[in-house]
Amino acid sequence: MGGRRAEAQERRRQERVEKAAEFCVAALNDGWADVVSERVTDYVTEATWEQLFSRRRRRRCKLLAQLAAAILAGKKKLHDLIGAMAGWLVSLLGGDRVVQSFARQLASNIPLPPDAKMVAAARGLQVVGVLLCIVNGDELTRCQCFIDLALEETKTQVKKILLAAMEDWTGLAQFPVKPLVLERGTYGAS
Repeated sequence: MGGRRAEAQERRRQERVEKAAEFCVAALNDGWADVVSERVTDYVTEATWEQLFSRRRRRRCKLLAQLAAAILAGKKKLHDLIGAMAGWLVSLLGGDRVVQSFARQLASNIPLPPDAKMVAAARGLQVVGVLLCIVNGDELTRCQCFIDLALEETKTQVKKILLAAMEDWTGLAQFPVKPLVLERGTYGAS
């Protein structure tokens, strides 16, 4: 019975990715790659950009996806650590369990100054992975960066992220991962 459930879950995941790809493909065909390539060079040197597009491009998408996932997971771990420290400090000051829990949750969930930069960097890595796949002529449904986006976001949100990459990349910070996605362990699945 577990096998059927896993097969059904995998089918749902694949359908979700396919629907997102169908929804986004038109936006990615209208000069998207050229504009995104121009935008990214605002943040990396031309030499680095050219090296990224040299050999082993297919493998790099998966590596970019893994790094983006690690950055987003690291952001959550940083918040968890700060929350644990707040709970510990409250316990030292004599706070009961409810106050400790409140302090831990509050400290864990308040955005930190590096949050926006971490989210923008992770989303930027995912966008570049999609760009690599498009340049390679790969299907979006086989692009690990696109798959990760499609599984964590609605198809409309995925399209917004991809289109936001055509503007100033600091705007990618407005697309943080949902906490539930990190808790379910969607990231890191290859």
